[in-house]
Amino acid sequence: MSDATRTRARSHLPICTIAALAGALTLWGLTRSGYANTYYAEAAQAASRSWWAWLSNSVDTSGLVSLDKGPLSNMLMGLSGRLLGFSSFSMLLPEALCGIASVLLLHNIVRRTLGHRAALLAALMLALTPIFVAMSRFNNPDPLLVLCEIAAAWALVRTLESGRTRHLLLCGLFIGLAFNVKMLAAYLVVPGLALAFMIAGKGSVRRRVAQLAAGAVAMLAVSFVWYGAMMLIPAAHRPFVGDTTDNSWLSLIFGANGLNRVSGASAAGGVGGAPGGMGTFGGAPGLTRLFNPIVGGQISWLLPLALLGLLLGVWARRRAPRTDAARSAYILWGGWAVVTWAIFSFSEGIFHPYYTTALAPAVAVLAAGGLVELWGRARGSMMWAAALGGAVIGSAVWAAVLLARVSGFVPWLAPTAIVLAALAGGALLLARAESVRRPHARSLRVLLPFAAVAGLAGVLAGPASYAIATVGDTLSGGNPLAGPVNANAAIAGAPGGVRFAGGRSSGLGGFPPGGGAPSASGPGGRQPIQPQSNFAQRGGPPQGPPAGIGIRGIPPGGPGSASVPGASAGGANVSSLVIKYLEGHQGSAKYMVAAVGSNTAGAIALQSGRNVIDMGGFMGADPAPTLAQVQHLIDTGQLHYILLGGSGGGFGGGGAASGPGGGGASSGPGDSGARSGPGGGRPGATGASNATVATRDRWIERHGTVVHVTGQSTSGAGAKLYRFAG
Repeated sequence: MSDATRTRARSHLPICTIAALAGALTLWGLTRSGYANTYYAEAAQAASRSWWAWLSNSVDTSGLVSLDKGPLSNMLMGLSGRLLGFSSFSMLLPEALCGIASVLLLHNIVRRTLGHRAALLAALMLALTPIFVAMSRFNNPDPLLVLCEIAAAWALVRTLESGRTRHLLLCGLFIGLAFNVKMLAAYLVVPGLALAFMIAGKGSVRRRVAQLAAGAVAMLAVSFVWYGAMMLIPAAHRPFVGDTTDNSWLSLIFGANGLNRVSGASAAGGVGGAPGGMGTFGGAPGLTRLFNPIVGGQISWLLPLALLGLLLGVWARRRAPRTDAARSAYILWGGWAVVTWAIFSFSEGIFHPYYTTALAPAVAVLAAGGLVELWGRARGSMMWAAALGGAVIGSAVWAAVLLARVSGFVPWLAPTAIVLAALAGGALLLARAESVRRPHARSLRVLLPFAAVAGLAGVLAGPASYAIATVGDTLSGGNPLAGPVNANAAIAGAPGGVRFAGGRSSGLGGFPPGGGAPSASGPGGRQPIQPQSNFAQRGGPPQGPPAGIGIRGIPPGGPGSASVPGASAGGANVSSLVIKYLEGHQGSAKYMVAAVGSNTAGAIALQSGRNVIDMGGFMGADPAPTLAQVQHLIDTGQLHYILLGGSGGGFGGGGAASGPGGGGASSGPGDSGARSGPGGGRPGATGASNATVATRDRWIERHGTVVHVTGQSTSGAGAKLYRFAG
């Protein structure tokens, strides 16, 4: 091996080590959470089986209702399922790979603008951000969103280097792809990218404006090409757009998933905002929302340091040339961070703590840049050495505050972090004083490395502990949270906090703590399934009785109930007796059963591995399938059984129908488990939508034959299984 090869290998060792750390945090025990979010798992399973479901973003193989997000993430999980066979691992693997790729790509970007040291620090900080680790182990769309946004930043940096329009077009393409993951959320980074280009781009102002316009055209074209194509397909031949009442992707983009999230207004389908502001999930809007007991442990560890880094970076380069690479980096990431922080902090509608995953790259870069800038100045000035020591100690103190919010979690860690930070600050001051007296003293060779290692350990001990705790726990439902399991108790008691059914669990319904394979307690050794609360999944208001009490006081679960790996103990249980009966009586029908809402339909599909129709999409409120579509499916012999029992209602153990409220959200305003009467309206549905659903359900009740499964009651307060002769 030549000297050049050895040198190259040594230079790549640090980032390879960080990549290995990111791989361990995202891949170790990856299937611990089972199918994670049942809603997305159901759609990924369908995409792995049906090319039309894959292309049309359908929630199931029938292609009757779509997901309420962009298609790209589901397409990726569907392709993985086709290549590897659908399973928890094949579904979650693309998410983990997106996380690792984000770390590596961020390193490449920062190395080009802020140098090798800042690049390594930024990559390490991103890899250890708790919510970034959690979402890289989960099947929500956020990991792919972050990767596409980082790729857009990479393309913009290449534009600043080359001045070529093609790189800006590539930037627009990546933002457009991010839009196909999570719609308008992708555009939060656009102001920072555009500002950095207009200030630091090469060429005249006129040329930069023209290039920026070309990039915007590319962005908009890629953003809307899929949605536009879907809208051109006649409504009768494509899935109904989930979470809307007018079957329009534009309504979903700009309504339920767009402005309603910021304003708090009710979405088109009635689930974009919750009454009384209960749909925020991240605490009260305001300047300090990202530091509160609910969100703080997910993202805020390095936020103060990132703010310091932004201010210092911009000030230090106030006299730099217009095209200075380092200043353009602070503008880019600063714009990214400020806009994202503002939207997340002041949104009145649904705000989940895991949304802050999109803020993690900017926080990592700004914090890393600030530390490197301070380090460079501290070696030549006692004042700057004191400033660096103060920044390190301040970060460690804030980490101690966050750690203290979780009772009993590694109690020695907080004081240790503060001590390490204090020692680092002292070593910096001592090294500076020694360098003045004896510039070539041997003690400097010890003091400076010690200060660097101790200071970095003090700053990163807190987020690293939360990230590692996340790897050891089970994530489930629609509000995954990073950190130790008992952090849920702190969140439940926080001002404005909510305890979520299906948010976190440890060994409940999924892998036991410590990993391992899923238990084979279901029929035929299948992975057991327990769907989580619909409200917990999507962000509606948690209500109802305490955990363990189902609809009308009936306990959820019981003998013979099946569960989704990774789901919480609450939520509607689907009886394995009923699933076994349906499997044995499907015959030649294409679909084993149609059930209301993804909470039930998804659970049955994942448990049985059969084709199941999800009536009404996520909440069971979407007016699809219509009565005519149901009649066609029955008349053509494609469907023989329909399960009705309210949105997400299913058979609980002991004959009870435990709806989504079981253990988390129960009867009361917005209840998704009990219907108001035969053909009653669904929560989240309004007007014509409710009328369509009511008409369909009344016809099913009048023309279907109620099936009584041996050992399982199907009457009374519970759901009912109806049979139709094809």
